[in-house]
Amino acid sequence: GERLAKAQESGDPEQIKAALEEAKRAGADEAHVDAALAELKRKEDDPEAILELSQKAEAFKKKGNERLKDNTKSAAREALELFTSGLEVRCSDPVLNAQLYSNRAHVRLLLRQFVEAVDDCRKAIERDPKNIKAYWRAARASLQLDLCRNGIDFCEAGLEQAPGDADLQKLRASCAEKLQGQQQRRKAQESAARDFNADEAMAIQDKVTALNEQLSRLKATLGSKQRQRVHLELTQQTIDSTPEDAKLYRGVGRCFLLGERQVMLDEMKRKMDNIDEDLPKMQKGSEELEKRKDDAEKELREMITAFRQQADHAATAA
Repeated sequence: GERLAKAQESGDPEQIKAALEEAKRAGADEAHVDAALAELKRKEDDPEAILELSQKAEAFKKKGNERLKDNTKSAAREALELFTSGLEVRCSDPVLNAQLYSNRAHVRLLLRQFVEAVDDCRKAIERDPKNIKAYWRAARASLQLDLCRNGIDFCEAGLEQAPGDADLQKLRASCAEKLQGQQQRRKAQESAARDFNADEAMAIQDKVTALNEQLSRLKATLGSKQRQRVHLELTQQTIDSTPEDAKLYRGVGRCFLLGERQVMLDEMKRKMDNIDEDLPKMQKGSEELEKRKDDAEKELREMITAFRQQADHAATAA
């Protein structure tokens, strides 16, 4: 269920064990659960297996860092995939997993995926509260989303871990300054007579345009995830209806390799579980962007209305 998917994502053996036990009590297939528990215990008792997973995750992290040195959008997208692959290894090292989440958040900042960046930073902080970069990146993404109070909260939480950190202090000051500006603008909007500012109106229009573009990208990603979920489910149904002795092949690049039925089904289930977890977050992010866009459009309309009222009043007085 949902708890098992989250436990598997965390990589914490204790959480996975507890989720499996809960699934067993809830009526899940006992033989399947017992086999999963036995496999989990085998891995816990096998230092070489633990080390191997950590080495794989570390290798993906290093490759991702190397790709970022190219400083191009295509390299950034490749780095994002590499950090994601490192997380999918599901090693049991929380510090390493936190670094992978934080590094992926850095890439999302470069790609202007600010909502997703905040989410990755939260996951990094959950796994390693001492990951200072995660606090800074979360605050930076929040600032870009105009969520200045959230940005201040992230900075202050990071400063609790690293008092005197200059980067966090500077970013907190920027968030506080922008928050003060937002509050002043709200007061100005409440004023009956507001002077029309062409530069400010253009800035708001640019903001609306940027939000529309970001919203379109997020909706496109959301739609792609939903289509991928349907495709996986249909593939799973096809495999289930295929005779047990039939050979199954999976696409790898331009080739097809013979695959094991259960391995393929387990991988598809894991992907569907990940998508099922991501979809609500993406939907929430879409709703937040929609609200911010609507607020910006409302602000622009109010500015234009106030200007017209003032112009009419001036014409009448004349």
